[in-house]
Amino acid sequence: MKKRGQLSIFLVIALIIVILFSLIYFLKSIPLISPKTEIVKSSIANTLTSNIQSCLMNTANEAILLLGLQGGYTEKPNKFLTINDSILSFGYYKDSAIINSLEGIKSEINSYIEKNLPLCIKGNKLILEQGSIISKTAINKDNIKIEVSYPIRIKQGDRIESLPENYNIEIKVRLGYIYDFILSIITQHLKDPKNIDIANLLKSDLNIDIVGYKNNILIYVVTDKKSKINNKPFAYIFANYFGT
Repeated sequence: MKKRGQLSIFLVIALIIVILFSLIYFLKSIPLISPKTEIVKSSIANTLTSNIQSCLMNTANEAILLLGLQGGYTEKPNKFLTINDSILSFGYYKDSAIINSLEGIKSEINSYIEKNLPLCIKGNKLILEQGSIISKTAINKDNIKIEVSYPIRIKQGDRIESLPENYNIEIKVRLGYIYDFILSIITQHLKDPKNIDIANLLKSDLNIDIVGYKNNILIYVVTDKKSKINNKPFAYIFANYFGT
């Protein structure tokens, strides 16, 4: 009888151990959610997220318009013209092609967004913490795609909330197509600086205006009616210098 009682006690202890291990395993399998990393869907958070998305689109449009007006740059390039306080870069300069590369243009757009996007939420008292902005731009034949990582945490009362970190936009500007066409103009000037290849200009569906400027400088205005920002055709302007 005594042995039977001891056996029962051992069985109970074993059962308790099994239950404890099972409970520990179950608790470990449940992801722990800290209030500091929780992605919330409160109305204030949703409104702020929507505002950032809208501001990203506006900021990207500003960057693309500016680099079009300045010949591929949002900042001041090494060689440029100053016309009525506006900057215009060179694509061709003294027998050399100095047009900004596509990688360089991507960098200009990214830098502009990373610098100016925080201004959209500047002074917002709900903002507790902002992480570093990382912008990535893809320039395609028919569009421009931009991905932005922008971690933000806000505080409402005692509650800390994290906004969605990733934002994506697409801008219907044929920048890749326009760039290739401009590159063909510059390539032709490298072969024959004294002449303009009219046949090449007529191959595309872009509008091209050429304006003579002082000191052996031609200004090209390339306008694409199929690419619009704020309901206006996108224009890419650059200068070519044929001096010696």
